[in-house]
Amino acid sequence: MAGWPDHYAQANDLNIHYYRTGGSGKPALILLHGVMDDGLGWVPIARDLQEQFDIIMADARGHGKTGGSLDTFSYKQLAADVAALIGALDLGQVYLFGHSMGAMTSALVAATYPELVRAVVLEDPPFMNAAPVQAGDEQREAQMLKFFQSILELRNLPPEQRLAFARQYNPLWDEVELAPWVESKIAFNPAVFQRLERVMPWREILPRITCPALLVTGDPASRAIVTSHTAQEALSLMSRGEVIQIAGAGHCIHRDRYAETMPQIQAFLSRV
Repeated sequence: MAGWPDHYAQANDLNIHYYRTGGSGKPALILLHGVMDDGLGWVPIARDLQEQFDIIMADARGHGKTGGSLDTFSYKQLAADVAALIGALDLGQVYLFGHSMGAMTSALVAATYPELVRAVVLEDPPFMNAAPVQAGDEQREAQMLKFFQSILELRNLPPEQRLAFARQYNPLWDEVELAPWVESKIAFNPAVFQRLERVMPWREILPRITCPALLVTGDPASRAIVTSHTAQEALSLMSRGEVIQIAGAGHCIHRDRYAETMPQIQAFLSRV
């Protein structure tokens, strides 16, 4: 569908499936998707950035065509998988751009393996609190659980109804985003949702990120996770951090407001 070759790389205990735009001499940019998505959730971004970067769109453990054991499924394991992929492909120092689960994974890779990361983009990472001490935390958790149940039910619908659900749930998205989004929901292993940590010690992780970092935030009223208060706290913890806020965008910020989001991300990637 995307027109790019797909590959597998042996890394840790699994074969990681990925698409790659290629291009010798270009810096590597690894795109890390959110929970229940997969590598083809990045098609518009890959098309727009492939002239500048050698782009790798990997399926995380338990997602897409990447299998692997879920016995140790965690952000620490996901970060180790990314580090192993970088080594397996001999990429050297890379750019990371992650959304949601992929954003938290990117942050942990940058903090744990600083020698591997040149810069990182964190799109609405799950910077949640151990207890619902901020307004909206409980509501967001309830919405997440309700969404997960609707995704499981999606598997029982015929293809045309799946696409109709995608259009209804994601009314701001480009049509090209919808079919890959639906297919990723059919392919992922539902056990990952139960195993993935709801809360990570992000206040301990962010000070360990020494590379340039861009935190991309949306509108909590539209289901975005990171509030303005959390964004400012995160900014204070990062030595080389920047924050942008995209009005009217929900959790999938670049998909909701692509034209407003991508020029700012591209500008960041071009100068770091």
